[in-house]
Amino acid sequence: VVEFTGTGTGSKVTITGTPTSGQGKIIKYSFTLKSWFINNGNTYIQWSAANTYCSRLSGYSLPTVQQLSGNSSYNDGQRGTLGGLWSEWGSLDSYSGGSGFSGNLYWSSEQKSSGSHYVVFLHYGFVYSHNDSNTNFVVCRQGL
Repeated sequence: VVEFTGTGTGSKVTITGTPTSGQGKIIKYSFTLKSWFINNGNTYIQWSAANTYCSRLSGYSLPTVQQLSGNSSYNDGQRGTLGGLWSEWGSLDSYSGGSGFSGNLYWSSEQKSSGSHYVVFLHYGFVYSHNDSNTNFVVCRQGL
């Protein structure tokens, strides 16, 4: 079980896995976080409120479709693609311990047409668009 207990800083992180039996090989995995994401819990809001929510948080903004799904062409995300919340971490509703994420639709910063923005379904990485008056969840991104 791995748990982030603070906010990402952009420094290198090393996870060390030790067999519970005390026997076997110790596994180490190191990586550097390039983004930090926070959400507003289980509150549905319209696009303009989502944009305001993120912009009021110092250093945060609504993420792009690519930053959410890992795909820049507005197609559904693909697991294993670097740079996307869903593509790197998978179905966010499978995480426990107070992450606050659900597998539902989250607003992106990218406009599809007048009065419509892209949303990403963070259970499967699907990309859709919704009218700005619809309500969805919000996740905010900060580059590290």
